[in-house]
Amino acid sequence: MKKIIFLFTLLVTIHASAQQKFAIGIKVGQNFSSVNNVYVDRHAASYHIGATVQLGITKAISIAPEVILSQTKLETGPNPLDFSVNNITNPETYHLNYLAIPVLLQVKPFKGLLFQAGPQYSILIDQKKDGKENASLAFKNGEFAFIGGAKIDLGGFFLYGRYIIGMENVASFKQLQAQLNDEAQWKTKQWQLGVGINLFNF
Repeated sequence: MKKIIFLFTLLVTIHASAQQKFAIGIKVGQNFSSVNNVYVDRHAASYHIGATVQLGITKAISIAPEVILSQTKLETGPNPLDFSVNNITNPETYHLNYLAIPVLLQVKPFKGLLFQAGPQYSILIDQKKDGKENASLAFKNGEFAFIGGAKIDLGGFFLYGRYIIGMENVASFKQLQAQLNDEAQWKTKQWQLGVGINLFNF
C-alpha cells in the first residue's frame, strides 16, 4: 500500500508541474549512517550519487523527485555471547547498496535557501559483509523513509544537508537474530551532506 501511495504521489506531482519551470541536476555526497540497535551504533561514512529534477509550482514552492545510488554502511560491535565465549572484539561491517527514490516538497522562504521534506523509497540492489560470513538474505529488499533538510542555491551550484529517518525494520529478522542474538528493530538513521550542479534550467 505504501508503494502505491508513493507512486501515485509522484505521478500527480509530475503531471501538475509539467507546464512549469524546471531544472535538471546531478549531485554527489557523503552518508553517515546508524541504526537504533544496541550492537549497531556507529556513524559509519559511505557515499551517494544521483540526479535530481526540480518542478516549479509557484515562485516559492516546487517538487524535487530524485534518483540516487546510495550506500548504507553499518558497523556492528560483538554481541555479549561472541565477546565472552569466542573473545571476538572486531566489528562486522555491512555494505548495503540502494536505489533510492525520494519525492521532496521544496519551500523557498527567500532567495538562495530551500527547505525540503518528503518520503523516500529505497530498493536494495546489493549487500555485502566484511568477514567470513555472507550477508545474503540478512536485509529486506526495500525501505520506506522520511526526509527533512535544506538546500542552498548558489546559482548553477547547490549545497545540501538532510536527515533521513527509516520507518521500517530493514533486517531480515530470522537471519540477523540467529547471527547476532538480537531481537531489536533495525531502523536506519542517516545524515547526508553533498554538493550538486544544475545542468539545465528551463
